[in-house]
Amino acid sequence: MKGDKRVENVIAERIKKAKLTRAQVKIAEYIIANPELAGRSSSLEVARAAGVSDVSVTRFARAIGYPGFTELKNDIYDRMVERATQGVSRLSLDERLEANRAKFGSDVSREEFLKIQTYNLERTIMQNSEELYDKFANVILNADICFVAGFRGCYGTVHHFSWILSILTGRICRIIDESVGGIDQMQRTTERDCAVFFSASRYYKSDLRLARLAKSHGAAVCLITDSILSPLASCADVVLTAEVRQASFFNSTTAMNAVAEYLLMLLTPCCLDRYRAHVRERDEYTKDLLI
Repeated sequence: MKGDKRVENVIAERIKKAKLTRAQVKIAEYIIANPELAGRSSSLEVARAAGVSDVSVTRFARAIGYPGFTELKNDIYDRMVERATQGVSRLSLDERLEANRAKFGSDVSREEFLKIQTYNLERTIMQNSEELYDKFANVILNADICFVAGFRGCYGTVHHFSWILSILTGRICRIIDESVGGIDQMQRTTERDCAVFFSASRYYKSDLRLARLAKSHGAAVCLITDSILSPLASCADVVLTAEVRQASFFNSTTAMNAVAEYLLMLLTPCCLDRYRAHVRERDEYTKDLLI
């Protein structure tokens, strides 16, 4: 098929062989910077993000050798699938550590660590559109109950997100068990509820089982994950992606926390009355405990 080259490198090679207009250069820069988002967007969405016309996107695809944007988009997606099936996400934790040590070195400096986390944050912010954030937030606002699940490396992010969300809406159920207990909780979902999942590679069947259960009950499923190729994405109505690059064997949660916090910021103005009443009462009961 398409070899094992990164999407951005393949696009860059094709660009070298083509004469591009100024608008087409903007499209190329956008796709190279945001391959995951481009791989799940329509030509109109890419056009809006790049600040060009829909026709320019089609002409760009043809200029670099594709019949149209659909073929370009499919190529991007196929390459990402290939990378995912051959990449770090398929390794054991020990193999992942060795692969990352080979990539970043065995002794990562503060500067290198900062560079990795800056990459995670900037890439994450760019690859999720405002429309996706708004859609995700609206699903939570319109739900009777928001069921929140995430295990292993996502546990800390889920705990903080659930705590703040409970203050804002008061209508959350945190799934703390990925086995029988979690199944029992998720069985209570209805078409009036939503289920928010946090997940990153390596992926587990237990997470997918819970997502499928919520979906089968008619609940809206929202996912924050490290890749649109996550097995849970097939169940999700809304997917936000977060980079988890790290120099060790574990995933970074810096960008995933940022996505969760941004969602909470979007939700806050819509829940101000309840928030104010809640924190005023809580302050009355806890003011004597403050140091």
